[in-house]
Amino acid sequence: MAASRPPGGARSNAAILGQVGFIIAVPIAIGAWLGLQVDRALGTSPIGLLGLIFVGMAIAGVGVGLMIRRYAEENPIEPSTERAREAGRRWQAEIDERERQREAGDDADR
Repeated sequence: MAASRPPGGARSNAAILGQVGFIIAVPIAIGAWLGLQVDRALGTSPIGLLGLIFVGMAIAGVGVGLMIRRYAEENPIEPSTERAREAGRRWQAEIDERERQREAGDDADR
């Protein structure tokens, strides 16, 4: 089985950068605009502006997190060769053995 082509390229990277910029800018800009409207209506300057900018930042963070999750699900990173898979299995076995030894050592100290 041939290795799949990794995601990327100039167009793909530009598209992702544009999406991230949009996901970050729009909620913050809308929060700032709404904050100004709230402050103008209630006379609470700058409380509404700052509060809704922070809400926009939180929404932007969630949006970027969801985008990263979707990208990671669509583009899983897997070993591309049998040699890489075997190296991963040996590494995992080594980690499992160290963990088993550590647990056995902890039990002996009690």
